[in-house]
Amino acid sequence: MRTPDLRIETRRTGGTVRCALVGALHQDNERVFARALRDGLRTRPARLSVDLRAVDLFTSSALDTLLRAGDEARALGVALALDSPSRCVRRVLELTRTTPYLVVEDGGAARVRRRSRTRPPGTPRADRGPVGPRDCGAFRRRRG
Repeated sequence: MRTPDLRIETRRTGGTVRCALVGALHQDNERVFARALRDGLRTRPARLSVDLRAVDLFTSSALDTLLRAGDEARALGVALALDSPSRCVRRVLELTRTTPYLVVEDGGAARVRRRSRTRPPGTPRADRGPVGPRDCGAFRRRRG
């Protein structure tokens, strides 16, 4: 599938469907992206791998599409994984604290990283205050 700023290639190899995305993921091409993921899930593979290494723009609408596809994959019993997300994708996942809800792989299935969810998103860690680390020396008074 193709839009002016996004190319999607879908391949099936054994029990894995791989969707490779190249370009920008945003509100204008959200439907094309969602359709590609639904088409990949429709065949009920054992695993759906979403290759995001060549994505150079990743917006909240793309994140919403991925989270919805993850819910649909869980309902169908399909393992969904993000393969080698680009820097901009990682940044959005980090800022929105959605990494615990998606499996992120780097360089294939050999190295799987999944953070366990020990607390709800937005809950500060015990060693952090509401605006940053506690006991930080950044706010010392200058002597003059």
